[in-house]
Amino acid sequence: MNPNAVNRAGATTHLPNNIKIEDVPFQPWARALHEAREAAFESDEPHTRCKISGGPRQFITPYGVEFVDMPEMQRVYIFDIGGPHTYRTIYMDGRSHPKDLDPSYYGHSVGHWEKDALVVDTVGFNEKFWIDREGSPHTDKLHLIERFSRPDFNTLQYEVTVDDPGAYTAQWTGGFLLRWSPNTELFEYVCQDNNKSPEGMVGGTQPVPRTSLIAP
Repeated sequence: MNPNAVNRAGATTHLPNNIKIEDVPFQPWARALHEAREAAFESDEPHTRCKISGGPRQFITPYGVEFVDMPEMQRVYIFDIGGPHTYRTIYMDGRSHPKDLDPSYYGHSVGHWEKDALVVDTVGFNEKFWIDREGSPHTDKLHLIERFSRPDFNTLQYEVTVDDPGAYTAQWTGGFLLRWSPNTELFEYVCQDNNKSPEGMVGGTQPVPRTSLIAP
């Protein structure tokens, strides 16, 4: 994972044990798709077309995210700022994942505290987003274990274990650091109005092919 985004603005730093892409245990089809996505990059990536991004990709975006802990509701919300301006719910009441989930961008997240670290278990993803900026693929079998901790007041450490037997031959773990920017507030951000990738949205000056599997 090679994040270029931040938590409430600022630069990210890799974890010392951050996995290298050549060490990710891709299945052959997943490695080929990853390489094709890297070559296409912004022209194909759903995030640049204002689509919701689940998993690690949620945190790799300009303007970052905001965590809101509501213990009286036994929930934690993660609000996106510089993406599609959506939010994710983490249930903290000890519930289990439903048996028959409708696949979604963020999936179904349940969390608990391990001392000062928030640990989140998520399943029920659809296949309509990339899990990182490099285009690492996934299937609807994706299961993520995310761990959020603060090694110091101004730093959020994000670690994720990816378990997807549909796309990988083994579990793998990656992560990155995000910087806290104090004294900032959520602001209005309309992705479509601010989009800097018009070619990714509508195909530039050329007619949009309606036969494409990539929806504009």
